[in-house]
Amino acid sequence: MSEELLSLGNTKYLINSDFLSEFDLSEIEALFDRTSIERQKNVEKASGRGKTLLFSAKDKNLVLRQYRRGGFFGKFVKHTFYAFDSFQHRAFDEFRMLSKMVDMGLPVPTPAVAREIKTTFGIRQDIVIQRISGFKDLSYFIKERSLTDEELVSIGKTIKKFFDNNILHTDLNIRNILLNEDSSVYIIDFDKCFIKPMKKEDKEKIVNRLLRSFIKEKTKKSAYFEEEKFELLKKEALS
Repeated sequence: MSEELLSLGNTKYLINSDFLSEFDLSEIEALFDRTSIERQKNVEKASGRGKTLLFSAKDKNLVLRQYRRGGFFGKFVKHTFYAFDSFQHRAFDEFRMLSKMVDMGLPVPTPAVAREIKTTFGIRQDIVIQRISGFKDLSYFIKERSLTDEELVSIGKTIKKFFDNNILHTDLNIRNILLNEDSSVYIIDFDKCFIKPMKKEDKEKIVNRLLRSFIKEKTKKSAYFEEEKFELLKKEALS
């Protein structure tokens, strides 16, 4: 995957020049124009922290996500990141993380372009990635029915692929795992994630975090989930 870094005044773009080969600069800049995007007929707004838009441009299905601070401080300064922040370049970091995983052949979205805007006090950041068509996150499925044994095994085997490549996902939950009706799996949302050697305890911690997200969804929304069947997923992931 070819990366191009472009600086225009206070703005920097990290561009996947292969994925956006048919886009000129003005069209790349337009991928961050929320006002225009929201006027599109089929645009969707995703729930969750930040302002995430699902839209299309030149026959490509895309996701635009704005990075937003969490925690107490995020109540006052929502979108600006400072030099002392641990993850001051979150958009570029996630872009490069996705790029590496695409090269590894892992089932993740392809990054399109990340943007940093330098302000007086810090940096504001956004990223545009490929939208995986025909897939929905696990929360959608378990609202309607229990996951099948085949689906749980497929999810576990997919997680193992990431473990085998030393991918540490810091927030693996039911909304970061996408599934289709053929039991194929994608994993998304690699903000603040790493590539590093992991011990068995690290892998178990990630899988147990996923289990807690299933339990939380069932408790809050009466979703379909049988904890004993989760062992099918866990066994494959940690094998």
